[in-house]
Amino acid sequence: MRGLITVGAALAGALLGIALGSSPARAEGPGAVALSRFDPTPAGDPLFAVPSPFIGGHLVPRGLVMLDHAEDPLTLSGGAAAERVIVGSQSLLHVGGSLSLWDRLLVSASLPLALAQSGDGPAAAAGVGAPDAPSSPALGDLRLGVRVRLLGDEGDALQIGTSAALHLPTGASDAYVGEGAVRVTPQLLLGGRASRVAWSVAGGAVMRSSGNPSTLAYGGGAAVLLWDERLQIGTELYAETMLQGGSLSLTGSERVAVERTTSAELLLSARLRPLAGLVLGAAAGPGLGEAIGTPSFRAVAMVAWAPPAQPQGAAADPDPDADGIAGPADMCPYAHGPASAEARRNGCPVEDRDEDGVADPDDRCPDEAGGGDGDPARRGCPADQDGDGLPDALDACPAEKGDGAGGAARPGCPAAPSEPADQDGDGLLDDADACPAEKGPASDDPAARGCPTRVRVQGAQVALLEPVLFRVLKNDPAPIDPKSEAVLAEVRDVIAQHPEWVKIEVSAHTDSSGNARFNETLSTARAEAVRRWLVDKGIAAERLVAKGYGSSRPIADDKSAAGREKNRRIEIVVLEKK
Repeated sequence: MRGLITVGAALAGALLGIALGSSPARAEGPGAVALSRFDPTPAGDPLFAVPSPFIGGHLVPRGLVMLDHAEDPLTLSGGAAAERVIVGSQSLLHVGGSLSLWDRLLVSASLPLALAQSGDGPAAAAGVGAPDAPSSPALGDLRLGVRVRLLGDEGDALQIGTSAALHLPTGASDAYVGEGAVRVTPQLLLGGRASRVAWSVAGGAVMRSSGNPSTLAYGGGAAVLLWDERLQIGTELYAETMLQGGSLSLTGSERVAVERTTSAELLLSARLRPLAGLVLGAAAGPGLGEAIGTPSFRAVAMVAWAPPAQPQGAAADPDPDADGIAGPADMCPYAHGPASAEARRNGCPVEDRDEDGVADPDDRCPDEAGGGDGDPARRGCPADQDGDGLPDALDACPAEKGDGAGGAARPGCPAAPSEPADQDGDGLLDDADACPAEKGPASDDPAARGCPTRVRVQGAQVALLEPVLFRVLKNDPAPIDPKSEAVLAEVRDVIAQHPEWVKIEVSAHTDSSGNARFNETLSTARAEAVRRWLVDKGIAAERLVAKGYGSSRPIADDKSAAGREKNRRIEIVVLEKK
């Protein structure tokens, strides 16, 4: 292992030697500026701009494609001239890849491409000595990197490493994406994993072989891992400070004065791992200060292939959640769970929201704690021994099935015993009243007790126990005999006690003596006379209809005097109820 560390350190030293060998004294020209201070970390690192000691196994390839957009990264003013936005926006596409070796060494490469840049227009007129932002795509400087983890292993709370990155001048030096000269960035890396928090701190220098000043580069950040490490939320701060101030050559032409020497940015980020190796990420945040290259705002979006770390020589754990269910049979390999006869639930945690010991899929009341009462249909439900739907704990009468009549004072109870009823209010209790819906006097005859003395309700008819008599007057075809007003009064009372009868027929009948047409006319007059009498005594007219049937509906033999007397009658029939 010491040999590996020595090899890595040698590689980093070689890159540093290139930078020192290409000192400013040997520079062929004044150089240029690559505006973006955002240098993406290799795929697999927990943060976007602050590198970590992460290596991630042996012979594990990783890669990313990242879109980076910055607002107002270059704003200058010259003398009395107004402030000019030279580069108002810059959009870069970064393509990178890495390979881990022996779980100690990481080699990486990254190439930026400027997709679009924009500014205010001819900047020369502003007197600031800077060319306009190009409108066409431009290639940036290629970065080659090597990283060595010196102390700690994957997952440790503290790991220490070192790295060096070599930037080759492949970019356009007049397009704000290339510096026109080699630069090397050696750094010391600290980081690790503490419970669900991954953290990184890095510090080093950006050593330039051009005439532009070298800078100190430093930063730090942390991320919280959630949802079985599939979701990561983080924040990071990174900055560069010029080692000497004065002036800066932007594109190899005139130099511009530099008043602010520190560029800093803050990012808030999120990453999602929908598959084992696929990582989607986004970050955004403000620039802090107004130094050259500091944007007012930066937004980043990323797609990466970054399999989780697998140390060298370590075989894949067939049962990573240690639940005793190995391999593909475990439907939740990273979450401890019991065996299940149902294949889709095998090895998965059993949810029990109400914590009553009955798993939610088997719990008939998953949000109410309870052991049930022996009924499989109520497994996991609060006990309800009387089966009225109200748990015993809330049931004031747990052994008596309630019907909702108990009210708030007696939930789960049946209706409280009431006083014996007397619905017609005649002073006789219903259980001893032969006619509980019609008022009547007491009687020694149980069949007549509490009933009207002259009428009876028989189904849909009010039967008259006495005939309605009519007098014979020359100027009135059907005058009611005063002797019959008593029976009609009881008819009126019975109708009044039954408001549910909405349509009642008063029908009159005759015997067959005489002319049939005369009998029909006579019966109609008598029916109307009775109807009119009931209306005069308080019954609503719309409830009553009169109908004369003549001799068409006999109920007895019309050949005898007794039969004819029975056929001459008044009937009260209920036609409609509500």
